[in-house]
Amino acid sequence: MVQIFFVSGAPKSGTTWLQKLLDAHPEIVCSGEGHFVEKLAAPLMNVRNEYNRHMQLVAERVYQGKPYYQPMGGRETLGLARSFILQLMGKRQTPETRALGDKTPRYTQFLPDLNVLFPEALFLNIVRDPRDVTVSRLHHARRAGYAAALDPASDDYRQLVKNAAEAWLAAQQKVDAFAQAHPSRLLEVRYEDLLERPEAEAAKAFLFLGVGHVPDVVTAAVTASSFEALSGRKRGEESGSSFFRKGVAGDWVDVLDAAALRTVRAICGDGMDRKGYADGRSREEHAPTEHSPMGGA
Repeated sequence: MVQIFFVSGAPKSGTTWLQKLLDAHPEIVCSGEGHFVEKLAAPLMNVRNEYNRHMQLVAERVYQGKPYYQPMGGRETLGLARSFILQLMGKRQTPETRALGDKTPRYTQFLPDLNVLFPEALFLNIVRDPRDVTVSRLHHARRAGYAAALDPASDDYRQLVKNAAEAWLAAQQKVDAFAQAHPSRLLEVRYEDLLERPEAEAAKAFLFLGVGHVPDVVTAAVTASSFEALSGRKRGEESGSSFFRKGVAGDWVDVLDAAALRTVRAICGDGMDRKGYADGRSREEHAPTEHSPMGGA
């Protein structure tokens, strides 16, 4: 039997990197981004509801309350959604595939829904320091056309920082609640650990999914999904136009000003402490001050 799994994480937490790592394993197919709950299952449930409402009117107005067709049940509709999703996910499947998954960052908000659709599924969630998440989102916004995204004096900068912190917190709260209810079915992967010891973390993920994790296989997957392989640059060499921008941890020290760090701490503080990012209070002094030359774009 092929193991179904889903990968999630707050935006800019390294979900694509984790997807590439998993997909590099010869027994794993991990595609992205399917958005199967928001864009397929939920709309399908809405179609069912609308169909049932229409058929109820037909029954009352034409057949005196004795319809030929009974309302579509929720279980039937979920079965259709599951079938559609499996067909889409299976397009890249091979005879060697033992684990089949999809990476969509916003699955953090829909883990219970995925659990209803796939009660046999496993879940991997990647978590990253929210300060680095914020930096990555600022750079992403600038690539998307927000020219002032990295200017601490701009409204865009302040709003983007707030949005990034709130999204990180919302993701962790949802994932933690699901993990408490299903501790054996969710593996948390730390971005920083994946940077520091990629082979060990990759082996842990492969073991979790029930696929081979001998050293040669692990090393090959890590190499194929490394920053160097994905970007063509050495880790730490920055390209502002690339999706794989820099590939480091701790970049927030050089980018976020003190006001931004206070915002992130105010919103994410408890979650940061729980996830092992409690050094934020003592390191804020290293950030550039508001509106200083170092804090600009």
